[in-house]
Amino acid sequence: METLLARVAAVVGPALVFTAAVSALLGYRDAEDVQAAENAGRVVNSRVFDVDVATAMDAILAERLPEVVVLGPSYANTDIKLDLLAAQLGVSNDDIVLLSVPNSVGAHWYAMLKYRVFASGHHPRLVVVVSGLQSMLLTTPLTESSMVNLEVQLPPEGDPVVDSLVQMPHGYGIARLREQRGKVRQALFDRLRALPARALFRVDPARARVALEHVFDDARIDMSLHGSSSPVAFASAEVDRFYTPDLLPLPADSFLAPITELVREEGARIVWVRPPMSPFIPVHLDDVVLDGVQEQAIALVEQGGGAYLDMRALPMSSQMFKNEDHMNSEGSRRFTEALGKALLDLDALQPAADPTRVGPLGFTVESSPSTPDGTIPPGGSRTWTVAEWDERRGSFAVDVVTAQPDGTPARVRVGGVTGPLAPLGGSRSRATLRPPSPGPAPFEVVVEVPPDGAPLSVVALALGQRLGRQFLVGDEVGLEGRTVETIGVGRLVGGVLVDESVHPTYARPPLKPPLYDRPLLDLPDEVAAYETERWSFLSDEALRGETDFGSRCSPLRILEDGELLGPANVPCGEVKHKGHGRSCHTTDRIFLTAPDGSDPARNGRTYRLALDPGRKCDAAAWIYPKDQLVVQFPTERVAELSEGAAYLRVVARYLNHRPATSTLRLRVDGAVVLEEELDGREVDKGPIDRELPFRLAPGPHDVRFEWESHDHVFYLLSQVSLGERPPADAPAR
Repeated sequence: METLLARVAAVVGPALVFTAAVSALLGYRDAEDVQAAENAGRVVNSRVFDVDVATAMDAILAERLPEVVVLGPSYANTDIKLDLLAAQLGVSNDDIVLLSVPNSVGAHWYAMLKYRVFASGHHPRLVVVVSGLQSMLLTTPLTESSMVNLEVQLPPEGDPVVDSLVQMPHGYGIARLREQRGKVRQALFDRLRALPARALFRVDPARARVALEHVFDDARIDMSLHGSSSPVAFASAEVDRFYTPDLLPLPADSFLAPITELVREEGARIVWVRPPMSPFIPVHLDDVVLDGVQEQAIALVEQGGGAYLDMRALPMSSQMFKNEDHMNSEGSRRFTEALGKALLDLDALQPAADPTRVGPLGFTVESSPSTPDGTIPPGGSRTWTVAEWDERRGSFAVDVVTAQPDGTPARVRVGGVTGPLAPLGGSRSRATLRPPSPGPAPFEVVVEVPPDGAPLSVVALALGQRLGRQFLVGDEVGLEGRTVETIGVGRLVGGVLVDESVHPTYARPPLKPPLYDRPLLDLPDEVAAYETERWSFLSDEALRGETDFGSRCSPLRILEDGELLGPANVPCGEVKHKGHGRSCHTTDRIFLTAPDGSDPARNGRTYRLALDPGRKCDAAAWIYPKDQLVVQFPTERVAELSEGAAYLRVVARYLNHRPATSTLRLRVDGAVVLEEELDGREVDKGPIDRELPFRLAPGPHDVRFEWESHDHVFYLLSQVSLGERPPADAPAR
């Protein structure tokens, strides 16, 4: 009997201990958990309301009739500047609404859209979801407060779609234990950390915690050093997440399809946006998914009529993040600028073209008189009679490109609107009309040649705008012509932003700045400075309006014993509080720190001013004093110009104000085909558009653009491109 009891005790005892340990782990709440529980169901856009989030959202939406709704977890709140996005999209601040709920996932966004937005009679044109792909895939809230945030959104009887997808997979239970284990361990470390302060100084525990949290706050951590050390500090990576990528639902099992379909049924557009993370984010905290999952997500969203933007390739520095994955003000400005441009490229505020729902565009063609080769003779016309233009095809427009040997006038007519065909160069002409939508009734598009004109053929005829274009004749290449771009080229390829820029080369290293060895000013707090009042036009503040994304990018750098210090171009508050080689450039000084925290003015090392050898400013390229830049066009892209290259466009900013000369050259297969001396002050008047002396024959060619500066001045080069046609905004010749 005693043996049996001993065996039972041997089994039951450990089981009871294990059960008690698990219960204790699952029941433990740290201060963050307690605060989250207290605020559960009441936090929207980082603000704690006195009412539940559903009531708060209803009140936010009732104040305006939003054209654009931005949803997501905390990323949507930190990474987006609403006023800037509104300006980019051409809507007022009252036309855009943010609904950000911390730790929200697909179930929250579905409920918010269905019951807060659409059920309340709101009809936005665009819904933007800003979130990591992991959160897009997650279906089930993983914390008690997050579950409360979902429950308050739903009607008492629940929702069939939410009920079918929200469930707790087996693996989440183990992951939850890992998370709780990490919290308990962190709590023990915090108590040990506070013990010396409390024992030596008899500080109140609450005051000690506040003081220590201030000292060890993320904002005071060098994220580059943190990123390098965190793989060691977090050897058990799973404690920082409830889940690992293999636990995430597949796109087909997520809310991606239900949300996309819901928005489409309400007549709105939806764009799913995956934002970039800090370059120094530890791998186990990054937005990691299994191979092939993003491709499945993109296909699923696009199949449902939505769009997907992976913006992770957007160049960003660690100084644009306040922690590993949330942007600071500078980062959110850069990201919002890029997102706004991408949304405009998608024509996201217009109804999506959806041929699967409205069918092929029906039309008939009639020529008067008819000709064997399909040309329109003098005094003749060609008429396309189109059955209808459903608004689901997008914004209405008419674009026509023709080929006519002598370029004599012709015109295009649709409804009561008529427009002339303007010469594009060579034999090409173009007309673009933006009449009101012609409605569902049949309408005509007519191309007419006057009696004294020359025979004309239609190369391309398109209805609609941007991605919603429907071609009656030709294709996008026939309409727009081909262009080869080089600097600052980012393209959406399958929903992913890809950097396809050509990086310039330089004939010589940067010159040394005048008085590069000037004396340092010794300042308090191990900070030193150079007086640079004559360099104010190159300061971080002055340059923030000169580039596409408005980043800090003064080219002035600091050398310590000949080695480049960094990071540069950070906010000056970081220089003082974080040090470690940081520097900032104000309108009158460059403030700097030593990498080891010593005083640069007293540590015996040699500091010098220099120019950044990388010569990059956002997507633009610096041209320094007495500098020579070379941009080589990709040979394979030049070979794609079936009509041959005929036009060069150069866009740059001149940052000085005095007279200065530069020589611009274009070489083709080693020979100079275009050379021009230009006063720097002419650069700021607009793009430099030049027609080549001959049309480059189609095929592979070695084409190089050169910019040689002859004076001590600075330029920012943001575009160099070759085209078959003159740019659309080029002045008429």
